[in-house]
Amino acid sequence: MWVYISKKFILPVGSKEWVMKKLCETWKKYKGEIKKNHFKKYRTKKQMLKNRPLDIPEVQFRELIRYWSLPSIKALSEKNIENRSKQTCPHRIGSTNFGVVQKELREAKENNEELTRVEMFKATRKSNKGKEVDTQTQTVINEIQHRIEAGENDEDAFIAVLGKDQPSRLRCYGGAITKSSQKKDEVIRQVKAEYEKEVLSLRKQMEGFSGLLKMMFQQLNPDMNEEDVAALVKAHQNSPTDASSRSANTPDPRSSESTHIPQQND
Repeated sequence: MWVYISKKFILPVGSKEWVMKKLCETWKKYKGEIKKNHFKKYRTKKQMLKNRPLDIPEVQFRELIRYWSLPSIKALSEKNIENRSKQTCPHRIGSTNFGVVQKELREAKENNEELTRVEMFKATRKSNKGKEVDTQTQTVINEIQHRIEAGENDEDAFIAVLGKDQPSRLRCYGGAITKSSQKKDEVIRQVKAEYEKEVLSLRKQMEGFSGLLKMMFQQLNPDMNEEDVAALVKAHQNSPTDASSRSANTPDPRSSESTHIPQQND
């Protein structure tokens, strides 16, 4: 499947894990829809076969009916239904990807900061299409907020109210995000922030250097206008490679006697 998808889309190698997880989720959802609409909906095998999905050959659908009818599989299905019914505070964003929600909320922040799980929890459980947040969810939100106001940080308050995460899971960030991937992303963000800080520092140094050059040129030739001074500053900032690559027949910008620095006598 990865080879097939790679032929259709240009994807980084690092996205393979996410793609495979989404494939598994999509395959699970597809099987659930088939079971709901073509197995559970009918009582007899004859009715199921008569109303089988057209994209599944009859011989395969017969085997699928046999599998779903096994006592052990029925017991497992009932157990899963029971466990799912115990889940509290389900999200209310439908098929919208958690990553999309996180990106939109992060970009809305002044400094593009990462969202805490408390912020993600609130954003994905908020009222939808005018409906009020259910009482249980609102109670959880209130308890988390009370702990934060009492001095706990967001993460500690989140875990205290909703419990610890299952191994290899990190709630409120989507199925593809794990603790290890989050740590890697944090390291990348730190490196990026340090790089941007260094670039900003170099820019400020260049601005200061340009100011000194401008002052020097104006002192050496008071009659030079600001536009000529700016052209000279720009010319002196060019690298040797840029200067040497200029065509011999192409004059320097504003190359006139009035724009050259006069020779100073010893």
